Amino acid sequence: MTLVTGGELFTGNTALVTAAVQEGKASKKGLAKSWIASYFGNFVGSILLAYLAFKSGTLANSPASINIATAKCSLPWDVAFVRGILCNWLVCMAVYMASGASTMIGKMTAVWFPISSFVALGLDHSVANMFIIPLAMLRGAEITMSDFVFNNLIPVTLGNIVGGALCVMAPFGMTFGKWFQKKE
Repeated sequence: MTLVTGGELFTGNTALVTAAVQEGKASKKGLAKSWIASYFGNFVGSILLAYLAFKSGTLANSPASINIATAKCSLPWDVAFVRGILCNWLVCMAVYMASGASTMIGKMTAVWFPISSFVALGLDHSVANMFIIPLAMLRGAEITMSDFVFNNLIPVTLGNIVGGALCVMAPFGMTFGKWFQKKE
């Protein structure tokens, strides 16, 4: 929905705004502003959605959110980091491919396979985790804010940045753009 409605998703911005900076179309200050604003906005929106899902009783009898969140917050730091890289590599490829589609069905098809893959593989997306972990906490998961932030959110976010900026956009920028070319 975010791609179609023109909303800002932090994980996509790690690739797109980084590319704009490297191509000289945005400033580093603009990059910082984009990342901070989208991260904060995504966090607030995710917390609000988690609260609404909790209050509505959505999937209330299912232990899935608690089990998933507990597993995510129990990962070693390096594993969470690498899962963040792999996840955003897929997510940013979805964003990149969708940007080349001109129809709604084209965009949906471009996004479907990479996003389904990251979910099926159990990879970690910082914004998705901003929803599922607080939802599990509201439902009684034995997860502290410290567990959430330091065991999951920080390593996954850093991994998402590497996945978007280095694994997706850097190769495209070096191949098709002006990345690392000498200025005349």
